[in-house]
Amino acid sequence: MKLIFAILFLYLSTAFSQDSSGSQSKPTFRMNGKANLTSNYVEKGLTQTAGDPGLQADFWFNFGSQFRMGLWAANVNYENNAGTHFWLKLNADIRVDFTNTSNLIIKYSDNHYFKSNNRDGNTIGVHLDFSGYKVLYEIDNNWQGTRAAATYAGLGKDFPIWTNWIWANQFGYTIPEADGVKAFFDIRSGLGKKLKDIFTMATLTYTNATGSFKEQGELAAFVNVSVEY
Repeated sequence: MKLIFAILFLYLSTAFSQDSSGSQSKPTFRMNGKANLTSNYVEKGLTQTAGDPGLQADFWFNFGSQFRMGLWAANVNYENNAGTHFWLKLNADIRVDFTNTSNLIIKYSDNHYFKSNNRDGNTIGVHLDFSGYKVLYEIDNNWQGTRAAATYAGLGKDFPIWTNWIWANQFGYTIPEADGVKAFFDIRSGLGKKLKDIFTMATLTYTNATGSFKEQGELAAFVNVSVEY
């Protein structure tokens, strides 16, 4: 039911935007996506593959210049839940451009895990990009399978260096509502370069998570290769 309301909200918002902006927002009905292969899949400071390699891929169907929906999938591995190996998300978002260098994206994700479903839930977020500075705010209603919500706030910035290298940085702060889990921060810094159609990056990430998530948030260094299509 929550998913239906979220999609309806996104659709109505897009319809309003199309009426006000004219032909510029006509549906393109084009598909695009991204595939990423990494030696360790880390999200918000916590590994989702227990330090093992991971593959993530998403597919988007564009209903216009502002509204799109799609699927995202990844292999996962949790030491406290050996029966879960696959994560699937139904995604939808609306993008509002303010200027050529700033925009706002409203995001919704419906999360499903297989085979065990104790991590299922949804995530609602707002991402603001202002002249290259990225501000993230997300709420997960079943954070890490704890059956409790968590709020995440992040700030990131990519710096072009040398000729065609990128230094990507992000700082985040997670506030879980689960019992026995304190709020913690995570830091992520990576150096990457695009080689024709392939982007490669070496990343270092750290978090001060405590309790049962301490090992999942250990200092990690990994390499990833991604391609967009």
